[in-house]
Amino acid sequence: MRPPTLTSKLLSVASLAALTHAELGKIHWRGPCNLTNETYMSESGPLICGTLEVPLDYTDSSSNKTLTLDLAKWPATKQPVAEPIIFNFGGPGENSFEGLGLYGEEFQAILGGHNDLIAFNPRGVGNTLPFSCYSDSTSRELVSLQAPGDGRASNTALGEIWAQSANIAQACYALNNQTGSLIGTSFAARDTMQVVDALKGKDALLNFWGFSYGTTVGAVIAAMFPERMGFVALDGVDNPAEVLNGYNAQKVVDVDKVLEGFCTGCMAAPDLCPLANYYSNAANLEAAIYMMLETLKANPIAIPEIGGVVTYSDIKSTIYNALYLPSSWPETSELILYVQARNTTILGNAEVYATLKSYGESASLVSSAKEAGTGVTCSDRARSASMEDLLPYIRASETLSQIASDNANGDMTCAQWNKNMYAKERYTGDFDVKTAHPVLILSNTFDPITPLAAAKNLTATFEGSVLLEQNGYGHTTLSMPSLCTAKAVRAYFANGTLPAEGTICQTDVPLFTNLTYADVWPKSFQRSVESRDDASILRALMSVREKMSRRRR
Repeated sequence: MRPPTLTSKLLSVASLAALTHAELGKIHWRGPCNLTNETYMSESGPLICGTLEVPLDYTDSSSNKTLTLDLAKWPATKQPVAEPIIFNFGGPGENSFEGLGLYGEEFQAILGGHNDLIAFNPRGVGNTLPFSCYSDSTSRELVSLQAPGDGRASNTALGEIWAQSANIAQACYALNNQTGSLIGTSFAARDTMQVVDALKGKDALLNFWGFSYGTTVGAVIAAMFPERMGFVALDGVDNPAEVLNGYNAQKVVDVDKVLEGFCTGCMAAPDLCPLANYYSNAANLEAAIYMMLETLKANPIAIPEIGGVVTYSDIKSTIYNALYLPSSWPETSELILYVQARNTTILGNAEVYATLKSYGESASLVSSAKEAGTGVTCSDRARSASMEDLLPYIRASETLSQIASDNANGDMTCAQWNKNMYAKERYTGDFDVKTAHPVLILSNTFDPITPLAAAKNLTATFEGSVLLEQNGYGHTTLSMPSLCTAKAVRAYFANGTLPAEGTICQTDVPLFTNLTYADVWPKSFQRSVESRDDASILRALMSVREKMSRRRR
């Protein structure tokens, strides 16, 4: 979709301001969504779309200007209908319609089918105060070519990233200077509570399932409105205090352990991981991957047929992103083999090459979602800095992980963010709160971006909350199917039952597997399926895994 111009944004806000106050607080369900995005149009099922008018600026009580939130609902499939659950699929910058459209059927199976599942696009995404820094893909591609995706790519990389980040920050300001301060986590929290008010009334409790950055939104909501928390599950926990106020080097603390898991899983499944046939053990394979990356720094792979070059940043970033989802690991092992062999036929394939570049270059070639995420992150952080100020945080990230990004791109863009786009409201309090109902916090043992340590930290601050650890790899517990985890989540949303302190759930498939959702019977899995309902949940979990893998592929 072509990003709206500044003029169209202002006209939209002006027209919304003409609405009467009677329109505030009412959801207007239009009917079936009729989604056209090919990513999820065939998956959207019974998704119903609607709109809700909310205050444009929560810090200006004298203004009657409003903003239209686009909402989606996957209706309950069973009676009686229980309280609705609001989803936040993370990002920031993720399209919530895509998440609910893709996985709504599976979430109903996991949760039992008695809840309406609700999602809305946060500010900056879709039609909700859209945030984009470039008006066309050509401009976006041009800026992505100006610097590598990682500051360790060369001894000049950090300087190149700093200069490129200045250009990105200025481009974002040029297109969003009137609206950029109206996005951010605090306003997302208030918008969420407006949706709860519209669904169930002013005193209703929030039932919420947030993933990744959605856990930061959920944590801020809980801190701002603790007395209105119903059943709140936070899966794949950011460290919210660091996300909002600092640089969060901690987020990469477990990445290299995930790569170790990749190598161990590969050696255990040579039929699915061809790399296993070339190494005697996982440690040797891991060392070879790091050696391959170091070689690419001085010897990138020329692709003469298309005039392209495959670089250190391309391959390192692609491997890092693959660590989010173990179901993508068999293909990742093939990619590593092609790079080691310097196979220009495969690496020069148009689709493969475009994919590598979309991960490896510091601005995405394919969408404005990253820009919306940058807008939220930098507006929340609201902190100018010099390159010298940032170097300790960048070096800390480098020390914690060899394979993860050093986050120089994101930090340097935020350091040069225009102050006029700092979020009008920023939550600066702590998270030492007692919520009306205890929070359920979930984390994989080895997560490449939201580590278990962050989940433990947040659990310690929310009084009465319980951490459910899933002994698996990848980003959020959905990255690996676990019937144990899913049943615990269902019990929590059904009646508030929390797992026992110290509970660790096992996963139901190995790290490298070609099992699909059709293989849900006990003989195919590590542990037994006890009932037809268990089989239905496991089938849904495998379907989520398959769809996530398809998107990442």
